[in-house]
Amino acid sequence: MERNETYVLDSAAAETLTEQLTGNLRRAIANGVFKPGDKLPGVRQMAELCGTSVQVPIAAMKTLAAEGFVKARPRIGCVVLEENRKVWRGRVLIVHVGNHANYSQNAFVNEVSTLIESENWRVEHVFVPRKEGFGDYILESLRKKLTEKFDLVLLPAYDQPVIEMVKKSGISCMLIWGLPGTIRSRVDCIMLYSGMRKALMDFVGHCRTNGIRHIIQMSFDDAMPTDIRQLLPKVITVEDIIVRPEFSPLRVESFSRCAYDALVARLTDRRTRRPDLIYFNDDYLARGGFWALEKAGLRVPEDIKVVTLTNYGNAPFYPKTLTRIECNPYRNAATVARLALRFLRTRRFAGSVVEDVKYIRGETF
Repeated sequence: MERNETYVLDSAAAETLTEQLTGNLRRAIANGVFKPGDKLPGVRQMAELCGTSVQVPIAAMKTLAAEGFVKARPRIGCVVLEENRKVWRGRVLIVHVGNHANYSQNAFVNEVSTLIESENWRVEHVFVPRKEGFGDYILESLRKKLTEKFDLVLLPAYDQPVIEMVKKSGISCMLIWGLPGTIRSRVDCIMLYSGMRKALMDFVGHCRTNGIRHIIQMSFDDAMPTDIRQLLPKVITVEDIIVRPEFSPLRVESFSRCAYDALVARLTDRRTRRPDLIYFNDDYLARGGFWALEKAGLRVPEDIKVVTLTNYGNAPFYPKTLTRIECNPYRNAATVARLALRFLRTRRFAGSVVEDVKYIRGETF
């Protein structure tokens, strides 16, 4: 194919003029008619060569740029790129905050990154540590990163100082996971907000129909977004065991050990009555909890029933299938990536969605 042949189009052909021109240019680049670094004619000149309106070469150039064949350079024009060179459409920043690092968050963020990069958007990451795990936010790395140009910032969790800094930068941000009705007015974003309430209501209904009267709720934080007390009837009492591990690099794993120690002490205390059911607010707590039940000589579910909040792929190992409230980070990641890509294409947020959470009955209750 000669260069002049590249611009010969047939209005009677089955393909549109845009498809013909795109295909001709693609073959010309592949066959070396246009080499890496060559500048293609401008869209007006190309339209004259093809005998079409400028819309035909404009559309063809957009397609070739998306495919990585050419790149538009300011004041130069469209330049042919090296073969298989990745061309990023823009940049997305994901902010990680120290106290949220766990299996579910890592699986979720990795999947979001993979899906967004598959559409040729470069994903970068910045870590915001906190003093001793839950202390003051150390924002210097984020402040420096926000001086660069990004098309979108993804905030996987609600951290007010982090949100305020991103908002001041003027970069569009998307908040993932927040309580409905409390954040929307302060952050222009899409929220993947909790579908937890429906799952908890199913759990509460299960408790009612099975005569549960006393529950131990084990958590690692005073502020429990999945607190079941507000949904239970008054005839069911809730006793809290709150675990606060010392800060360490293995802090998440230490939840299991702390849960074990706290629950063994509670279940072997003869002055207290045995609960009907234990609800673990975290999958790492549930791991330690099952060890504690074995240590106390209690059978599940014959002596005591168990329900745990867990993440898909991270449930504790147990011979019987768990009754659980299960979150799926992979499905949630697909939802977030789809909405983020929609924003990057249209510059419009699509609204709120509900995360994938289900109450699943197993053999432990």
